[in-house]
Amino acid sequence: MKACIVTVYNSTNCGSFLQAYSLRYALEQLGAEVSFLETKVKNNRSIMLDKSLRYLKMRKPGRIKPEYRKYKNFKDCLKSFRLCRMNKSELSQQDIFVLGSDEIWNVSREIIRKADIFWGCGLEGNIVSYAPSVNTATEDDMAQAPYAELALECMKSISVRDSYSKELISKYTDKHIEILCDPTFLLPMEEYDKLEGSCPFDDFILIYSTAAKFTDEDKKAIKEYAKRTGKKLVAFPHDLKWCDAHGIAHPLNAIAYFKKAHCVITDTFHGTALSLIFGKDFLALPRGNTKVRELLEYFELPQLMREDALDIGNYFSEVTYSREKLSERIMQEREKSMAYLKKALEG
Repeated sequence: MKACIVTVYNSTNCGSFLQAYSLRYALEQLGAEVSFLETKVKNNRSIMLDKSLRYLKMRKPGRIKPEYRKYKNFKDCLKSFRLCRMNKSELSQQDIFVLGSDEIWNVSREIIRKADIFWGCGLEGNIVSYAPSVNTATEDDMAQAPYAELALECMKSISVRDSYSKELISKYTDKHIEILCDPTFLLPMEEYDKLEGSCPFDDFILIYSTAAKFTDEDKKAIKEYAKRTGKKLVAFPHDLKWCDAHGIAHPLNAIAYFKKAHCVITDTFHGTALSLIFGKDFLALPRGNTKVRELLEYFELPQLMREDALDIGNYFSEVTYSREKLSERIMQEREKSMAYLKKALEG
């Protein structure tokens, strides 16, 4: 059985890499030979060069080396991914196409809207979706993607990552739509333990951010909390100047940083997901990020998010959750997702 995953597998984003890696693992556990459809939606080399030119114009040449290092780190990790090229010969060899996960159905982003391949357009045979998200796309956005409705009717089974995605997609199809967990939850802890990353710090406060939407008041409160607890502030994957140190962006390093962190403060979806997976004390700051809110509400843990970090000291001393109950819930979600994939592979 040959399975081809259609997703953004080659982004220099730790969460995107880990969801692709984990979905591949899950399909391989079910006996599939897995590849990723080679798409041109992202060209990391071009992105790296464009950023480097901008840094030169901004007279910040010191930021070029870290950008190149990040590009190389991800490039090296992607070597483990088998690719299926967009030609008739290789496509015809695939028994199933799995669309997802990540925001591949977020048609509010022009670069995604133009990539109708993420909806299975141009593919033939058994096509299913696994937990894609529309993020905050609207019906007006969907009107700019007229292929979506027809594509949904061609799919054998449909699943999405959150309730908002289900609500929007259900307006374009009468088919049953499942809500399934992000693939990062499909990788068992023993498999995460096998992934070696590097983290030179111990017992620190991890600031995991890709958008860096921290206000000056948040920064002040977080720095005061770190000083009071005697913990170092470590930013990952970006270098946030108000933190004490930062890590080298590498998809496997992310795992090491979460494992060794004392607690986590994050404004991202996968930062929240990894905090749940590793059972960390953490504070989620959605800042309008509906993905974070949806994830915590899905796992019935809305108390782990705030709109700001101003009361951070009281938050970490008062807010708790049952790791055992969460672990059981993750196991249930994993079994549900694996059953969906198994049925999809069986046709």
